[in-house]
Amino acid sequence: MRGTVWRTAGFVFAGAVIGTLAGQLLAHQFPELGHSTSVRWHPSADLGVIVYSLDVTLRVNWLSLVGAVTGYFVQSRWK
Repeated sequence: MRGTVWRTAGFVFAGAVIGTLAGQLLAHQFPELGHSTSVRWHPSADLGVIVYSLDVTLRVNWLSLVGAVTGYFVQSRWK
């Protein structure tokens, strides 16, 4: 079961990345595909001994959602 969860996550992630790249490439011909929504997260801490700062940005466009759903369906059909 554990392998199935990781495999599903991998297919969904790969589909989302491919969809995002396709959306960026096709944005010149179809401007509505170029619109994306961003979520940013900036965790940081100063613990005296260790100081860290991390910037995480998640950008989602229409084709990244289509790619993620397609990745899920491809994984479910995978034998």
